[in-house]
Amino acid sequence: MSTTLVTQLEAALCDIAGVESRPSSLTVDYGPDGPEGERADDLAVRAWVERSTRSLVFAQGEARRRNGSLAATASAVFRRVGA
Repeated sequence: MSTTLVTQLEAALCDIAGVESRPSSLTVDYGPDGPEGERADDLAVRAWVERSTRSLVFAQGEARRRNGSLAATASAVFRRVGA
């Protein structure tokens, strides 16, 4: 069973933010072709931390198709638990 594009992006962002962080917001912008129901093995998803403070993590991510075209980008804000 494959996961959706948004689920893959969210999982990558949560992973990069760390287990001590909980999502506060998530924004997804689809590429020019829109969401096409790509399968998990057809996408390359990556995420990175843009900025981090004592209580917040700001993360970015992108999903690209096998041909290199942009499927979607995402940005998220996470709140550190216990901060």
